[in-house]
Amino acid sequence: MTLAFCLGLPLVQISGTLHSQAVPTDSILAIAHRLFDEATLLADQGLHDEAETRLWQTLDIREKALGLDHPDVALTLHNLGFIYNAQDRYEEAEPLLRRALIIRETVLGPQHLEVALTLNSLAFTYGVQSRYDEAEPLYERALAIRESTLGPAHPDVAFAMNNLAFFYAMQSRYDEAEPLYERALAIDEIVLGPNHLEVAHVLSNLGMLYDDLGRYAEARPVYERVLAIREAVLGSSHPDVANILINLASLYHHQRRYAEAVPLYRRSLDIRRAELGPEHSDTSLALENLILACELLFALPDVVQEQRSITAPESMAMLCRLSP
Repeated sequence: MTLAFCLGLPLVQISGTLHSQAVPTDSILAIAHRLFDEATLLADQGLHDEAETRLWQTLDIREKALGLDHPDVALTLHNLGFIYNAQDRYEEAEPLLRRALIIRETVLGPQHLEVALTLNSLAFTYGVQSRYDEAEPLYERALAIRESTLGPAHPDVAFAMNNLAFFYAMQSRYDEAEPLYERALAIDEIVLGPNHLEVAHVLSNLGMLYDDLGRYAEARPVYERVLAIREAVLGSSHPDVANILINLASLYHHQRRYAEAVPLYRRSLDIRRAELGPEHSDTSLALENLILACELLFALPDVVQEQRSITAPESMAMLCRLSP
């Protein structure tokens, strides 16, 4: 059994957040607008199948009413690509995003912010398939568009930096990733405030970089800060809280500090069971991590003896019980 991690992949926003759509007066387009809004809400809730159905309905209406090359058609294609990316359906996402990109470049111009949004999504599609040579120029171009349009200190610029940094980290290009994470973090802390969820997102990625490099003393306070932000903003039982608990527990795991890892793994499992259900893949992941940490804790006598002072064996045995 292998130790699993929450990667927190930085996907793009589900909808065209860089502009708002006016509600159309034409009745058929009004239906498309309603379907689009419903799809956005469903996608935000993780209900991707339902969102996909509404987006295809939206696309059919808009193509017939507006033509094949309208910006609203591109927006719908972009969001369908996002849905497929979120479901790991990358081969289906790619043609939709490529078409959205062509429409946006042609109609809006190659330096438009919505072009940058689709560039980022398409780069993600390539990157997770290890098509790094295709992904990298798209990430770089998305960042360049945002910097030239919004200035160097805008949150959307920080968002693009975070994505490019994560892309570098995926390839173990840590020397290139770290300064981008630091720049993104500095922008978000100043513009959004130190306790914003986007700050926590960048911090989480930075913590994983430190963890990957074995810089555990630097990773721990970063993860702990992420945990504090998410608990304060989202509540103690949110799935994103479970995600950072997994990362913090994994940090202890790497250092053979199993008595400190087990309670965090256990809490993440309890959150995911309650919020996502016992059959969800993330719940299974948390269960695997807990089982492995417990097996190592009780199988290695030197570790058990060394960590008796941290948690009583009886308490640890209770935490390692697998029944709900």
